Amino acid sequence: MVAFTLETMLKTERTLLAAAMALLAGGCASGGAPNATPDTTPAVLVDQSGRITRTTEAPTTASFPTPPDSTFRALVAAFDTLGFGPAAVDPTQRVVAQRHAVFRSRFDGQPLSAAFDCGDGQVGPRANNGRITAEIISRVIPTGTGSTISTTIDASLVPNDGVSRDPIRCVSHGGIEERLRREVSIELDIPYRVR
Repeated sequence: MVAFTLETMLKTERTLLAAAMALLAGGCASGGAPNATPDTTPAVLVDQSGRITRTTEAPTTASFPTPPDSTFRALVAAFDTLGFGPAAVDPTQRVVAQRHAVFRSRFDGQPLSAAFDCGDGQVGPRANNGRITAEIISRVIPTGTGSTISTTIDASLVPNDGVSRDPIRCVSHGGIEERLRREVSIELDIPYRVR
C-alpha cells in the first residue's frame, strides 16, 4: 500500500471537495438534528481482463448547527471513540485523517460486508473473508451559521485465501460515516436520529 502524506491526502480531499460543494449548496442545516446525505453508490468498472473495480467519488456529508471549530473538536473525539486514532489532525484546514485504518472481521458488531462492498467471492461477500485497509479523511466546512463534515473513505481488501494477489478495491456502504455522525452528535450534545 502506498503511504500518503498529509499534503497528498489534502490534495485528494480538495479534488473531491468540488463535488461536495455542489451537495452542500442545497443542503445547509438550519438547526436541530444533523443531516446526512450519503452518496455511496459505487460506479462499477470492468477492465479488458474482466477485473472489476468499484469506485465512488462523492464524499458523504453531514450538516450540524454548530460552529466549525466546535464540530472539528467533536470530529477528532469521534475518530478516537471509534478506534481510528487520527494519524493527521490539521486544525487550520479542519481536516482529520486516518490513512491506515485496519478492519479484520467486524465493525460495530456487524460483519465487514455491512460496512464495505468488495464484491462477491465463491462463498459470499469478499469483505467478510479478508483484511480491509481504509484511508478515512474528514473535513469540517463552514456552512452559514453551522458546519458540514465531508468524509471520504478509500478502502481495499487483502483476501484471507492464502493466494498472493493485488488488493481488491472496496467502497463504503455508509456505516462508518453514519457512526462518525452519531459520535459527533453525542460530543456536541445534539439529538441523534437514526436514518
